[in-house]
Amino acid sequence: VKEAMEKSLSILAELGETFIEATPDLIYRKVVSTKALIKNLTKQDILKAPRLADERMIWTLRFMNGCLAYLFCTNATLMPLVACRMIEISLEYGYSPDSAMGFGVFGCSQYNVLQDIEEAYKWAKMSLLFPEIFNAPAWLPKLTFFFHGFTSIWKEPIQASCDVLLKTHQDLLMVGDVECAVRATFTHCRQSLFAGNNLATIDKDCISATSKMKELTQIHSYLAHASHHLIIIKLIGKSSKNNQFEAFSGIFSKMIRNEDDLLQHALTTGKTGVAQAIQFNRLFLAVYFKRYDEAAQMAKLYKSHTLVPLIDVYHTFYQGLTAFHHARQSVNDEFNEWFPIGERSLSTFREYQTHSSWNFGNKYALLLAEWHFCKEEMKQAEEKYNLAIKLAQQHRFIHEEGLANDLFSVFHIFNKSDEKANNCLQMTRACYEKWGAFALVEILDSRIMQLQ
Repeated sequence: VKEAMEKSLSILAELGETFIEATPDLIYRKVVSTKALIKNLTKQDILKAPRLADERMIWTLRFMNGCLAYLFCTNATLMPLVACRMIEISLEYGYSPDSAMGFGVFGCSQYNVLQDIEEAYKWAKMSLLFPEIFNAPAWLPKLTFFFHGFTSIWKEPIQASCDVLLKTHQDLLMVGDVECAVRATFTHCRQSLFAGNNLATIDKDCISATSKMKELTQIHSYLAHASHHLIIIKLIGKSSKNNQFEAFSGIFSKMIRNEDDLLQHALTTGKTGVAQAIQFNRLFLAVYFKRYDEAAQMAKLYKSHTLVPLIDVYHTFYQGLTAFHHARQSVNDEFNEWFPIGERSLSTFREYQTHSSWNFGNKYALLLAEWHFCKEEMKQAEEKYNLAIKLAQQHRFIHEEGLANDLFSVFHIFNKSDEKANNCLQMTRACYEKWGAFALVEILDSRIMQLQ
């Protein structure tokens, strides 16, 4: 992948387009200036605009489009600069189907760089119009994958995106885009977890995805996918005879035998996206298994990857829950360290839920409940726990309904309301059993027995 990226950048340099190492200030200024250029751009403007005819620029956009996929794996900080340049070329020389990915990545940059969710959704959605405008239906699957994999969560129910991604995987295979097809199936598996889909179903999807990745020799996608599948296996409590890290062990001279080996490989070879995924996966499991010291460690190690907002969103949520837990367990300096981290997560989700109450409303309510609990505002905390449970149930986030009940039980135990705590744990158990997290059910049975 790194060699492919370097070759693409070398060809772009020969075409007169050079991209140096990006600084945060350079990225910010370029995204802001490009945003100003297309502030009033509409679909009608693109329809009326000239089509790209300059052969050098046609190939320039084509290589930029191809380069984006490699940058995603190796140097995502350059992606906003490439996307902005694609838009500039389109405005100056005319549009082509390749322009679409420029708008799609630029949409992601609006959130990652400027934290502007409305603009992010607007421009990513605009990219989906290009196949129709250019009568190029073969482009639609890739653009659909990018939109539902990175941007639709800001406005549309995540459960709907899961369904779209599964279909898009097949569409991408039909047009011969193997790399994006594999990423689509991996993203489908990951979003299915966040959507609260049944774990047994996700496990089957993960096994199917692994088989396809192995068959198509898609190594980079498989590395992150193997760690994700491990979450599902551990939540189910499933003992697997097959080591999911052995599928490509021969390629790495049998150096990757487990997740620790994979993390070390990712850190030493610059696979930042893979390292980030592993650290998030461990944070996720630590929160659900109530291993909050480990959760705190993973939250601190996590490094944001420029164009992976979905994992960043959930990292912020679980980091906030972890921070409020530690704040309640600490005093003075430690409280002053953890409580502001929780408040930052709360502030972030206060903004998120204004854009999608479906995806973020229950999470914001749960963070708010924990915030009130830390401040010993018990009446307000109880109201928000109940709201978090209600919203998670209404929006079909069965896992987060269980998590909210679990944390509500801690609240009741603190207030010496053992009967209410027991009721919450029973509800937690029912949610996790329906989710298929039988490893968590087993732990809950022990906690319920101790409480009784």
